[in-house]
Amino acid sequence: MQLYLIRHAETVHNVGKVLAGTTDSALTSHGMAQINCLAQYFVSNSIKFTTAFSSDLSRARITAEGVCHAQVSPGETQLQPILTHTLREKDYGSMEGRSWKDSPPSPRPRDWVIPESNESMRKRAKAFFDEHLLPLIKRDPHGGQNVAIVSHGIILRELWTYFVEISNPADTSMATLHRKPVWSNTGYMTILIIPNLTERTMLPTVMTGFEFVVLSIDDKKHLANLYRTRGGVGTAAHDVKQRKIDQFFR
Repeated sequence: MQLYLIRHAETVHNVGKVLAGTTDSALTSHGMAQINCLAQYFVSNSIKFTTAFSSDLSRARITAEGVCHAQVSPGETQLQPILTHTLREKDYGSMEGRSWKDSPPSPRPRDWVIPESNESMRKRAKAFFDEHLLPLIKRDPHGGQNVAIVSHGIILRELWTYFVEISNPADTSMATLHRKPVWSNTGYMTILIIPNLTERTMLPTVMTGFEFVVLSIDDKKHLANLYRTRGGVGTAAHDVKQRKIDQFFR
């Protein structure tokens, strides 16, 4: 199995440098162009997904739908991404909508909601793995499946950290520099999961007998020739009324 951990395309909150964890931030026009470049790159490199998972927030869902739409051949049914709240970004609580550089007010208001903890995000990462990925691996451990996981930067890092925790270091090609990877908008990490020939036992929460091989980190070759439209158009929210998504990805 080959996993592609993909971050969503650029949003207006990304451009504005404000926190938007669970806020349904709109994609920019440049973000839509990023999705098109990513989708076409996968097609031109014969990377066809057998399964796609996505956060249920629109910025991730639209990114996943764009990738899936581009892969439809004549007579085929379009692959639909499986949406799940477990892949949502970190909930910043009362910090939602504030600048990345802002600090919580002191004293804090009585109704102040603290941001989601790393422990909570790790539980969500585990729930996603146990419910969605583990059954795929168990059903076809030797298969050549390509699986897309479209989500958000921080929760993707928590998912990756969970992979590190459940794998056997002796069976895993993971250097120290992989422990805190980053994702650009539409950047992706590629992970190959293959059975170990000497041990094939797999427990619900521990991946023994399988090797994780990191093939790429924050891969963004697809953006090499993409330039932002000037005049503020590129950074503005994409107007869905102006152009339908199926027309954009035609």
